[in-house]
Amino acid sequence: MVEALAQNTNEYSFQERGTSVNTTAKEIEKMLGMYLKMGLVQMAGTRMYWETETRYSPVADVMPRNRFQSLLTSLHFVNNMTVSETEKKDKLWKLRLWLDSFREKCLQVVPEEHNSVDEMMIPFKGKFSSIKQYMRGKPNPWGFKVWVRTGISGMMCDFDVYQGSVNGIRAKSELGLS
Repeated sequence: MVEALAQNTNEYSFQERGTSVNTTAKEIEKMLGMYLKMGLVQMAGTRMYWETETRYSPVADVMPRNRFQSLLTSLHFVNNMTVSETEKKDKLWKLRLWLDSFREKCLQVVPEEHNSVDEMMIPFKGKFSSIKQYMRGKPNPWGFKVWVRTGISGMMCDFDVYQGSVNGIRAKSELGLS
């Protein structure tokens, strides 16, 4: 999957700018690791991880700031040129392959005896608004709503990203329930 991500990122940067970012799967893994660390140690802006006063070595020492931002700008999960108009009707078409692959891994987890299905918010305040939700009373009220089936341990066994209704009809989610 990371190999495909590197290839799609190179292709997208070439389509947009006429030059490829020439990244590799290994470099994409490093960039994703940096991004995860940034989520653990949050700062007001991405550039702050490299600035002298606020430098955070576990991020800043992995790759230069401009390279990180170049990769992040070009990051692409799917080749836009190979996706049909029918597939583009799915609001998550750019992430669908990754979501399906991740869901397959979750379904391989042996379910515990007692399960719970509940909604979860993935915090997000960006511009991707076609499925962004606001839920008053949640610790992070803005974000993506995901229906999740978990065991007592909290391990996720299944999930479904809520995409809203289509023509006023809500899509039915099974989440492995009968």
